[in-house]
Amino acid sequence: MQSWRQRNSPLSTITLLGSGMALSLIGDATMYIALPTHTAQAGIALADVGLMLSANRIIRLFINGPYGLLIERIPRRWMLVPSLFLGGLSYLLYTVPGFWPLLIGRLIWGVAWAGIWLGGSTAVLDLAADENRGRYSGYYQMWFFIGVGVSSVVSGVLTDRVGYIETLRFSAIVALLFAGIWLVFLPETRPHGHRRRAAASSSSSELPPPRPDSGRSRQPLVVAIALLGINWLIFLGIIGATMPLLLQERIGNEIVIAGLVIQLATLTGGLTAVNQFLGLLASPLSGWISDRRGNRWILVVLSAGLGVTSLAMIAVGRGAVIIAAMMLSAVAMSVMQTQVMTLIGDYAQFNQQGRILGILNTVGDLGSAAGPLLAYDVLLPRMGLGGVFWIMTGILTLMLPWVLWTAWREVHPAASAPQNAAAG
Repeated sequence: MQSWRQRNSPLSTITLLGSGMALSLIGDATMYIALPTHTAQAGIALADVGLMLSANRIIRLFINGPYGLLIERIPRRWMLVPSLFLGGLSYLLYTVPGFWPLLIGRLIWGVAWAGIWLGGSTAVLDLAADENRGRYSGYYQMWFFIGVGVSSVVSGVLTDRVGYIETLRFSAIVALLFAGIWLVFLPETRPHGHRRRAAASSSSSELPPPRPDSGRSRQPLVVAIALLGINWLIFLGIIGATMPLLLQERIGNEIVIAGLVIQLATLTGGLTAVNQFLGLLASPLSGWISDRRGNRWILVVLSAGLGVTSLAMIAVGRGAVIIAAMMLSAVAMSVMQTQVMTLIGDYAQFNQQGRILGILNTVGDLGSAAGPLLAYDVLLPRMGLGGVFWIMTGILTLMLPWVLWTAWREVHPAASAPQNAAAG
């Protein structure tokens, strides 16, 4: 007999998943918004900031793979609910000043986020079929951007108004409260037997069916996973970690708009919120477009090109130009991230999506963990922020030919088939 929770519609389940995931991010956002400028309250040195912003991602390099295999074998609730509780506890540890409490807290948050993100992503793919996978993925990704945006505003404003430590206590209470809501209301999405396979195969769609056993399906997956790694390296790791310093250098410690003085932490949080608002609009829209067109790769190419343009603007821009460039980069990241997650559902076997998502998140976390360390410990001591972003522009530009070639192969499979046959 099914639990009363199972009567939830797919969209209401994704809404419950997404809203909990979004609200769990307040404490993590505080690290990016406030930690670089509140090291004294945190009890660490500025040189430690890169490690603290990377530690949660470094630990995920070791657990994403095992978590991906685990989520294929257990009910999704068994991973999701404990992970959110653990996230709230990690934020409480942030409130203890000192290097080791903060580092341990960041490592615990990394474990928690791996469970929240992998469990939620797998649950969304459980609920989706071919004709709505882009929309469902985009809708879930939308909640991520809502979470980062709202969390950035809340953490920035609260840090300026009530203090750094008090903001972290508030974030812990919110995460623990929503963990209780998940415990009571979140339904299980894990399919039984071949129910999901049958449901997906019986649906009408213009998209091609998944090609799990084809050698051709592996190469697009490799490109998609590599592209997400670069995406997270640049847009989450580098931009996310250096935004306070970038705004301080290119705009100043405060800005006056209509007679209102806006301080740096509030400005950083507000710009991050605007960026996430653009991302949450672009994510479901790009998912809807890719479902309608039956091809994800056109949007992947466009997002990569937009990313190159925005990074070049960040490298040289000041004032309004730097703000516009960051907005463009948010749109590029949103579209790229949504399409890559949808491609996992297109190409991976139904019973292997967890492990592929584990690999995807490991590569993404490798990039996002390397970003702050690369910025603070390697590049910034040797060059200015402009030089950092010229290097990032070059990295994404070098990725473009591979993406274009893959997109052409997937749009014109018949044209590339003879070459593949000859090569085999």
